[in-house]
Amino acid sequence: MTNLRRGMFAALALALSGLPTAAFAEPSAALRSACTSDAMKLCDVFHSSMDQIGQCLVAKRSQTSPRCQAAYDAEMKQTAAKK
Repeated sequence: MTNLRRGMFAALALALSGLPTAAFAEPSAALRSACTSDAMKLCDVFHSSMDQIGQCLVAKRSQTSPRCQAAYDAEMKQTAAKK
């Protein structure tokens, strides 16, 4: 189970780093932590590519947990402030 969790965490990190709307190179630990369970619940993470998982999270953003949404918003604000 631990290896599966680590694999899913790594998969989510790669998926979130490839989000088309995201301007960051790598998601923060807070974003990965906040959204991993949402990705596992809402997206077919076992049969999807990293791009598909990222697209799924963007498409189903309204269904993600408030914690995931808040972490994503914070990440986007922080990235925008760096520009």
